[in-house]
Amino acid sequence: MGEEANASFLGGLDESFLVQLDSETHGHQTVTISGEKIYVIGECEDADSSSTCVRILNKPMGKWVTPIVLGTRPVPCKGHSAMLLGEDRILVVKQNSSVDDCAWFLEVDTPFIKEQKKLLDTEVVAWSKGVEGDSLMPIVISGPSGVGKGTLIARLMKEFPSTFGFSVSHTTRSPRENEKDGVHYHFTQRSIMEKDINDGKFLEYASVHGNLYGTSVEAVEAVTDKGKRCILDIDV
Repeated sequence: MGEEANASFLGGLDESFLVQLDSETHGHQTVTISGEKIYVIGECEDADSSSTCVRILNKPMGKWVTPIVLGTRPVPCKGHSAMLLGEDRILVVKQNSSVDDCAWFLEVDTPFIKEQKKLLDTEVVAWSKGVEGDSLMPIVISGPSGVGKGTLIARLMKEFPSTFGFSVSHTTRSPRENEKDGVHYHFTQRSIMEKDINDGKFLEYASVHGNLYGTSVEAVEAVTDKGKRCILDIDV
């Protein structure tokens, strides 16, 4: 389903536009092209709206879709620029904004978004605020299995719940009884994890008893996006 796209809008998106530009500003909106979809980011048609809106045009179908938007939306501004990063997220830089509010990311096709699309059976995007360069680095607690790393981490999490967060690791092994995907581990296929490792999406990884384990950049960002310092548990 979705609203049919205006023919004049589609007509203006000729091949030269698609090839030459990733994004173009229209008033207080930007148009960003990623594959067969066009993402329009900016002011809502509702003048009373206090957040930035997102609409998606499916080019082959010629239909507009208003996606489910996850995360805290940025407050509208009088101008912004948008740049496609890879094929899965858009960097939005607000003009005349404070340092801690100028950079935002809109996830449009990350693994998290793909998972949400399957669950919700509709288009989904997610906002996250850019982190300043002097943000706190993750804390790495390493050592052999059985030395008490988990006990230490549990104590830190209990005593300082608003300060520390624990990232969920990825693994290619099968879930054990009572283990939940996304809670105990992100369970994935070996081919997918190997590709993500080659693409630089993992901070660390190791092979244990024939299975891959690792910490993804996205898992750490999920913690820092909540304003917490991420703790990494790494066996050596």
